[in-house]
Amino acid sequence: MITRIKTIHEEQYSDKSRSIGVLYNYSLDEDQQEFKDSLTYMYREGTYVFFNTIIDLIDYVLYGEKKMKRAYMSEDEFDQYYDASHIEGKFSEKLKWTE
Repeated sequence: MITRIKTIHEEQYSDKSRSIGVLYNYSLDEDQQEFKDSLTYMYREGTYVFFNTIIDLIDYVLYGEKKMKRAYMSEDEFDQYYDASHIEGKFSEKLKWTE
């Protein structure tokens, strides 16, 4: 499956020290069944933290909860996927999830 990612919503804190947003991953294969997925993320100090749900993102950011499934990726690595013309497979499969 060939997919691509794009940011569909992002908000920055007033001091621009971090941002939160929604990342959209979608299929480019016309002959394959249409694939759509979204992940929420937080960006701070050169690192993206990805979550499966908005609730997990809120718990992590507001309450410091760390007992949810999440994945970390450096800005440089993320930029390679984001700027690529396509991704082989799902973006979530490229992430190393931790709990």
